[in-house]
Amino acid sequence: MIANGILALVMLSAPPVTAGGGPEGRPFGLGISLGEPAGINGKLWLDNKSALQFAIGFGYWPYNGFALFADYQYHAAQIMGPPRDSFRLLFYMGLGAKLGFWDRHDNDHHYDAVGLGVRVPFGLNFIFLRHPFDIFLEVAPVMAFIAPDPFWFDMDAAIGFRFYF
Repeated sequence: MIANGILALVMLSAPPVTAGGGPEGRPFGLGISLGEPAGINGKLWLDNKSALQFAIGFGYWPYNGFALFADYQYHAAQIMGPPRDSFRLLFYMGLGAKLGFWDRHDNDHHYDAVGLGVRVPFGLNFIFLRHPFDIFLEVAPVMAFIAPDPFWFDMDAAIGFRFYF
């Protein structure tokens, strides 16, 4: 009985996931991104204007290494869309965190480092209304607080697509 009450409380307090934001009313997309980092990218729409995005991949600049990030995105403006068009083109901005594991070779020295920073992504999301995928283009300045060098500035940029389930 107590377990049912706790389950009901958790379900009622969880944020609603409405399918309105994704293609064909599907809330979760998974795909690939090319750029910095290059790898797997996912997006979960929370409502028509907000979503959570994550990526896991390999970064090349300024050092080689594995990176992952998670962002909250707010889709601030619709640039193009219905009723004339079969797609929506949205501008978004957000805030997130990035974690990276870098490997650097500098002459005869070898350095391994872990970096943690804040991302501020800006991008365009091209959402097809009659097909279950989207295309995105994103630029994100990153300020790392724990990095190979203290207070290190980085820039992520990627283009990619996601298939929605």
